[in-house]
Amino acid sequence: MVIKRILEALCVLLWLFSNQGQAQQIQQSGQEVLTEKIRVQSYYGSYDAVLKQPGKAAPSLGDPVEEQWQPPLKANRPYNIAVLFPHLKDPYWKIVTYGVTTEVKKYGAGMQLWLAGGYRNLGKQAAQMQYILDNKDQYDGLIIGPVKFRKPKLEVMFEKFDQAGIPIVSVVTDSYTPSIKGKALVSYHSVGFQTGKFLTEHSKGKKVKVLMMPGPKGTGWAPDTLKGFLQALKIYDPQGAVTLLPPAWGDTDDKAQRHMLRFILKREKNIDYLVGNALAANAMVTKGLNGTAEPLNEFGELHPNIQIISTYITVPVYDGIVSGKILATSTDQMKQQGMMAVDMMIKYLNGDRTGVKAENFPFRSGPVVPIIHSGNINEWSFLKLFGPRDFAPTFNVEPQH
Repeated sequence: MVIKRILEALCVLLWLFSNQGQAQQIQQSGQEVLTEKIRVQSYYGSYDAVLKQPGKAAPSLGDPVEEQWQPPLKANRPYNIAVLFPHLKDPYWKIVTYGVTTEVKKYGAGMQLWLAGGYRNLGKQAAQMQYILDNKDQYDGLIIGPVKFRKPKLEVMFEKFDQAGIPIVSVVTDSYTPSIKGKALVSYHSVGFQTGKFLTEHSKGKKVKVLMMPGPKGTGWAPDTLKGFLQALKIYDPQGAVTLLPPAWGDTDDKAQRHMLRFILKREKNIDYLVGNALAANAMVTKGLNGTAEPLNEFGELHPNIQIISTYITVPVYDGIVSGKILATSTDQMKQQGMMAVDMMIKYLNGDRTGVKAENFPFRSGPVVPIIHSGNINEWSFLKLFGPRDFAPTFNVEPQH
């Protein structure tokens, strides 16, 4: 453990040194604040939701532009921002929270965080939105990770926010609503596509059996991940060497993913790859909370060649790659998505026009999606991906008046 901490510290120092001459500086309250560079795919133009599909940019927006993310120079005043997330049941949203919290503090703004408790809790998230509306004088804007892409109950609330003059920026999970002011997210179609491309390259045309565990079916991101994965197989596996088992859908908590995983591994034989959400990938290589054996070991005789690819990264997935138990992962750089959502909100509240290239304010933007594996993980420090290992989520940050 001590050696591991030392190695992480060295990685942090190397990352800081390598970015020393590249960091941008912004002025806040007379102080210089460093902000990391983020390469992004941005969409400019006007948002028309009529033909909007989950995960994909609206056709009304222009073609994506790869560019350097441009944060605001300052917040014109100490804004107070409401933040609604689906949950903190897995490390993913904890890392998004870190990105939001650090960026809010950097600009002297405030935030209050609420959790819906899961992607099924549409009613609870809608009730939280109503509470914010009932106390609208306390909040300048809302950053939300919607639990559903398009549901009447949420759409009604979004419209009420627009009527009340409270701008909304979505982060990580996509939203249909026509009144939204900006989106800080990646295409999970791209996440799935890059994952599928990597698998076909790694399998080198051999006949392989693949189990796909995308995540919750009712979300926008999990079905899009599968669609992108299937498109990559269509392009890079024209001979049909990859046999894909029926996808296993389920909420992203350890108990649900572990239960499905054990059921399928017991029923099937000779699966070569598990391609799954981060909870499924981690469940494969760790013991259960009740002390049950690692599925990787327990079902090793039935699946002697199985390798694990995660469709997105979390701290346990990162550690799994370092230890050699997990082969690879894509990363949507969720810490950076959280930072970008705050930047978008501050830009809008400052009066910048969304979707205007001249003002460096894309309507939709998200980090590029790389694949991380044992061969390149040294290029991705823990701090760069996640922030400090001991970060504890903050539910309230007071504006700095």
